[in-house]
Amino acid sequence: MKRFVIKNKQNMSVEILDWGCRIIAIRVPDKLGELVNTVLSYSDINDYKNDTNYLGCTVGRYANRIENGNFKLQETDVQLSINENEAKNHLHGGFIGFDKKYWTLVNLTKSVVEMKITSPDGEEGYPGALTVSVKYELLETNTLSIKYTATSDQTTIVNLTNHSYFNLSGDGRLIDNHEIKVNASYYTPMGSKHVPIAPFKECVENSIFDLRDFQPVRKVKQTICNVNYVIEPTKQINTMSTILDTDTNRQVTISSDYPSLQVYFGNYLSGKLRPFQGLCCEPHYPPNSPNIEAYPSVMLHPGEEYKHTIHYHFENF
Repeated sequence: MKRFVIKNKQNMSVEILDWGCRIIAIRVPDKLGELVNTVLSYSDINDYKNDTNYLGCTVGRYANRIENGNFKLQETDVQLSINENEAKNHLHGGFIGFDKKYWTLVNLTKSVVEMKITSPDGEEGYPGALTVSVKYELLETNTLSIKYTATSDQTTIVNLTNHSYFNLSGDGRLIDNHEIKVNASYYTPMGSKHVPIAPFKECVENSIFDLRDFQPVRKVKQTICNVNYVIEPTKQINTMSTILDTDTNRQVTISSDYPSLQVYFGNYLSGKLRPFQGLCCEPHYPPNSPNIEAYPSVMLHPGEEYKHTIHYHFENF
């Protein structure tokens, strides 16, 4: 496994691993200039080979779930692998998703690392040979920019994201002293299989899912656990969520042009990690989108280019 480090002039640094094209550290200066790692990481790099928590990885071909692993693509039934045994869903790209592959380095500068991968036709059941590029760039505003592009030689589906778990405390304690805000008026109601159910979009008002104002993680982590928020469709990069650590007054703002945001409080973190030790905010397309006409299309045709961006902006107060 190869580790790459990018830096900016503010002394912020990000470490990227070629295994899973994953973030393994985001070190941000605190008020005194001391560097603090703001994402969950394994101390032993070899632990990433056996990781089951998708720690910091690039998720694909399809982030989140597809019910029963099947969908119809241009009147053709497609069956993907079923790697979520109990619910019988396809999850995060299948048994050997992008998180369990070596990526090829194509560009490395002081502030940029770019990697590429090609998934062959039929892999995990997906049609078409898909070529994906992920570009990490560390900006001078203490913002980590992630740009995803993809092309396919056949019509297929694509839904890529990053699966970092944020913990802004810097010492690995639980995220109980964090607060979260999500700029969304609607959420996706989920059934017992963790996929959307009708009416597929509901207002957050007067519900436990209303995070339009900051809410303490300790208050909502058990009741919400894992939820998808619907962001009003736009091609602009909009602020989706802000996570604040009230102990350190450090915060990260997540922005993207994706139409949806999955929030997961790390309830089921396992192995060398503890439940509620990190918080995921994953911009992407809604779960099971290929089977739900009400959601934006995840279809990619030959000759088209899939393009999306995620920004993580860090500040101290």
